[in-house]
Amino acid sequence: MRIRLRLYGVFRTAAGDSQLELEVLEERPSVRTVITQLVSQEQFKTLKNLLLEDGTADPRPNALIMVSGREIGTLNGLETQLGEDEELALLPVAHGG
Repeated sequence: MRIRLRLYGVFRTAAGDSQLELEVLEERPSVRTVITQLVSQEQFKTLKNLLLEDGTADPRPNALIMVSGREIGTLNGLETQLGEDEELALLPVAHGG
């Protein structure tokens, strides 16, 4: 299955493109599976450092994650399964103080 990803802000810069397609083996992969597969690729090492929280490998503190326009917190979180025509979007969360 091919998953469409849309990246914004520093994630787009780190990946070198605003849109990616990722081939996954699972028929209905979870958001967690797709993100893990994406950041496991050497070319996305900088993206991994920006996206995943140190120690927990959780992307949620650093990104707003959307599946076809819906935030994953309103779905099944990182276990939300992706279908054929859905798009996974990663938007950076700005932290300040």
